[in-house]
Amino acid sequence: MLRERIILADDHPVFRDGLRRLIQRSAPEAEIAEANDFDELLALARSGPMPAILIVDLIFAGRSIEEALTGLRQEFARSSIVVVSMIEDRAIAERIMARGVNGFISKSLPPHEIITALDAVRDGDLVLRLDASGSSIPERDNEISTLTQRQLEVLRMLSAGKTNKEIAVSLGISPFTVRIHVSALLKSLGVSSRTAAAAKAVAGGLFP
Repeated sequence: MLRERIILADDHPVFRDGLRRLIQRSAPEAEIAEANDFDELLALARSGPMPAILIVDLIFAGRSIEEALTGLRQEFARSSIVVVSMIEDRAIAERIMARGVNGFISKSLPPHEIITALDAVRDGDLVLRLDASGSSIPERDNEISTLTQRQLEVLRMLSAGKTNKEIAVSLGISPFTVRIHVSALLKSLGVSSRTAAAAKAVAGGLFP
């Protein structure tokens, strides 16, 4: 059986080493490769089995890789992509998420929260975490009423414990499309995880 392959790209060796150690404790069987810049990340990703997850900083040597993320998403369509950055601007984070990445995590989070967020992405969630409170998107009034019919269907299934793959099969859409719907409903509900979305739906009396 192939080992889970994780590629970690950050030009700050101390942070990269610390994050690698966190991941090793959480996923001891994973194969972790390290890159010092974006070009090295691409070389590593292209040289072996398809990575399960690409973890990348947003800024290398003072330059943003935001424009390159769209191409990265297209080339590695089956890989999860997570941006881990010092940037804590919500508008920027949401813009990055819109490029198809699976997670945006602030480096300022405590280590255990960073790894919890990464684990959530590895489990198939879309995660946006900017602060230690667990809430990166402000609450809105009547959140559930803003959901589309498709988002309600996805919410109903994830509340029943269905995976993205199971939801995709049931609705006849791709897992990536499911991720987009999940990301949108998390934003609408003002929560940062599937579990929180399900809890909010139940608490609101949407589902039994």
